Amino acid sequence: MRRPFAQLAAALAAFFCLSGPILAHDMWTDAVNPEAGKPFPFVVGYGHGYPTLEAIPAEEYPFFKVKLVGPDGEMALTPGDPNYKWSSSEPAKEGTYLAVADVEPIFWTKTPSGGWSMKPKNETPGAASCGRYIENAKGVVIVGAPGSGKAATEPAGLPIEIVPGVNPASAKVGTAVPMTVLFNGQPLRGAEVSARYAGFDKLTGSQDSKAFTAVTDTGGKFNFVPLVPGEWLITVRNEEPYPDLAVCDKTDYGTSLHFTIK
Repeated sequence: MRRPFAQLAAALAAFFCLSGPILAHDMWTDAVNPEAGKPFPFVVGYGHGYPTLEAIPAEEYPFFKVKLVGPDGEMALTPGDPNYKWSSSEPAKEGTYLAVADVEPIFWTKTPSGGWSMKPKNETPGAASCGRYIENAKGVVIVGAPGSGKAATEPAGLPIEIVPGVNPASAKVGTAVPMTVLFNGQPLRGAEVSARYAGFDKLTGSQDSKAFTAVTDTGGKFNFVPLVPGEWLITVRNEEPYPDLAVCDKTDYGTSLHFTIK
């Protein structure tokens, strides 16, 4: 008879065996020292050491699509170097910006040797498991005065996303910020929400530690309460069986919302 700890360990091992490499990464969007009158310095964080920026793996970079929405609407972006940097083609104005990274769906299939293939299960001989991953990230950035904050509080039309009821970058420590999780444009009930702030892992000694957790209600809503100032990253995942199990086992959706509490 298995002891409860052994059962938990086996369950966790099975979970991670079914999870593709993308789950080992954090993803977020931000800006580095944005100033009015200068191009907006858009960055995508994608790595193991939030909030440290790392190069996006070359084989995954073509799947990344970025968008910047400012006070006057969407702004054109130019890729920079390293490959996690972009810059607006026009100077930034004061106001609230929403930086969006939307990753095209990627298959991650575990091979018999324990490695990973970016092909579906039916194209990977002897495949052990398969997940189709759909990831995105949103970042709220204020340049100067926040203005209306409209860019932060409207849905971006993503498959899954966190939509604040108020501009989170204007929130105060200890004050509830209402938020809604949308899945295909509809409220997602029972979604598990987690968050941590930059540097929290240094206190706990683990990148898996959470400084905040919540579960969405029937309307997909939850209240986020920042207890310290600084950069915050909120994440949500949702999973569904893949329509054709001969092709893949599941579709895994992930989203994040990043902002700074002054």
